[in-house]
Amino acid sequence: MTHALQHFGAFTSTAPPPLPWIGTMDSILSWILQYFIMGKFFIIFSFLFGLSFFIQMDNAAKKGIDFRGRFFWRLIILFIIGLIHSALFRNDILIIYALLGVPLIFMYKLSNKWLIAISIFFLLGGAQLSNIVYKSIAPEILSTITETMTERRGRWQEIFFNGSILTNIQHNLSEQLHFKFNFQFGEYGRGYMTMGFFILGLLAGRLRLFEKLEKYKNQIYRLAWMALGAVILLYIIKPILPAQHGNPIAEWLVIPLDNLINLLAAYLWLAVIIVIYSKETMQKKLSKLESYGRMGLTNYMVQSILGVFIFYGYGFGLYDLGIFLSVMICLGYTMLQIQLSHMWLQKFRYGPIEWLWRSGTYLKWQKLIKS
Repeated sequence: MTHALQHFGAFTSTAPPPLPWIGTMDSILSWILQYFIMGKFFIIFSFLFGLSFFIQMDNAAKKGIDFRGRFFWRLIILFIIGLIHSALFRNDILIIYALLGVPLIFMYKLSNKWLIAISIFFLLGGAQLSNIVYKSIAPEILSTITETMTERRGRWQEIFFNGSILTNIQHNLSEQLHFKFNFQFGEYGRGYMTMGFFILGLLAGRLRLFEKLEKYKNQIYRLAWMALGAVILLYIIKPILPAQHGNPIAEWLVIPLDNLINLLAAYLWLAVIIVIYSKETMQKKLSKLESYGRMGLTNYMVQSILGVFIFYGYGFGLYDLGIFLSVMICLGYTMLQIQLSHMWLQKFRYGPIEWLWRSGTYLKWQKLIKS
């Protein structure tokens, strides 16, 4: 839904909606996405990456195997997959996951206290603070910027709307890669937050949180009510913060505040999912979503490639579509992907990309067809 809102990185033109009611739906859906979706689910995905890292390491350890070297090789393959994906989809996240997975390997043996401290440092914007302080004491670095954000966006749109597929690939593998790393580790510091959530997932694995869910369930629900109250309070506080423009400290204050809002909101989503999935009847109804999740890498890549061809100029060029129609189209083919994933895994052990990744990890073709 978030990628559809952003037209898979192509932005959008300023064309008016074809019908007034569509404009109203655009506004409603934009509000829903802003407050309930955007910035929340990347937290859950990052958390799950850290959790899956622990599960793989722990399963290997039970067999007397140190999986760290194999996991490092696995990350190299993921980086290559991400680079290929980035050529078509400028907002690819696989490259960042592959890079951030490396320090996670070295943190595996750290104590829980150290992991908690490092995670808090990242989640409260500690890494971004150094960048903001540097800009405040060396303002001349800002004077080297000759292109405004509006001008840059207009130049990019010319490529997205009118450029050929080869022009877009070249742009994605050059300027967009540079922008991605600046977004993740420079101006915005999203990568540092992702690292913090990786660590939280590792900690959840160590605590066997989901293996002992019945033991923790009541605490999870109580904390959910507290999180709801805290989110409402933080949304009230945010507008009364000092103006950010030209104020480095005010700029930094927004980082931990937004991180906390998104983290608490993501926790609420997690609690809702646990409540729903704890009922056996709902587990059966949601069984197809398990297949979709088990093929998460394949579905992610296919979805973004489809989205790019729907909205970019070298494809169908539907960048004029408003938020509502864009999201409806993308939800439509997501529903189709869910059904196809379920059908695929009735005959095969893994999704296509998952199979290639696993085969590359072990340098041996893995059995794909179910016997």
